[in-house]
Amino acid sequence: MTIEELITLYPNGKIQQAKGTNNALSLPIDGKYFVLDKALLRETEIHLLKSLFPENEYFVDQNKHPWFGYLFDRTPLNLEGTFRIIQFQLKKPKAFLQSEWETSIEEIFPNLDDFFFISDNDGALIEKYEKNYYKLEELQSIFLTLDADFDSSTTAFIGNFFPANEHLPALFKEEQQIFQTEADPIRGKSTFSLPDVVLHYFTKDAMNQSQIVQTFAKQLVLTSEIQQIILALWRNQGNISSTSKDLYMHRNTLHYRLEKFYEQTGLSLKRMDDLVFCYLLITQ
Repeated sequence: MTIEELITLYPNGKIQQAKGTNNALSLPIDGKYFVLDKALLRETEIHLLKSLFPENEYFVDQNKHPWFGYLFDRTPLNLEGTFRIIQFQLKKPKAFLQSEWETSIEEIFPNLDDFFFISDNDGALIEKYEKNYYKLEELQSIFLTLDADFDSSTTAFIGNFFPANEHLPALFKEEQQIFQTEADPIRGKSTFSLPDVVLHYFTKDAMNQSQIVQTFAKQLVLTSEIQQIILALWRNQGNISSTSKDLYMHRNTLHYRLEKFYEQTGLSLKRMDDLVFCYLLITQ
């Protein structure tokens, strides 16, 4: 069964880079996931779809990778220091040079404490804090370079540095949930961290439950063009010059579109508060 056939059979499903939540059925296909709400499926359908789109079990040797047991099974691990976990999802070409890719990772990250795949496409890098740690922009460049070299496509979530104690597995579990939930809505960024998604992640439920917000959203006409403008403004922190370059749009044309939107809605996308509100509306 192809992904087109799945969409025809289940138009409510959606394609995304990361797995859905526990309430969703995530079917691996073509390096992505087709995600369906389990509440809309019969038990027999779920079993059938799982058999048609099996997710390969991935064996991780815990003797070689003690961090796996520590994070997933809470196996005791004698650790000292502060660590961050970089989660990644790797879309591979058919002829993927995996051992060479793994060697490159080990060479690039001097403070790597452990590194393993947990499925064919998903994995984690555990990095110990040192003063020379890579910043977000540097990590984005690293993964883009690797993708260019290996004809792959990487989405990565950069976790925070936390002390290695009994709380770390629970913190990692929450970061996993954030990555799975926000990898698709982030749009336009393949490497991101909590500050990039914190507003959307922690407000989406409240916005979805608000009758005022839902009514306002229905009344507000957001064309495809204005949605692209909102997303580009958000990515560029409201900077008009950077946004116009991003959209290949003349500054004057962009100003005209923004003024027109303000006349129609009373919302000025030049104001950060209004921009944040519109961004949350289209990504809820």
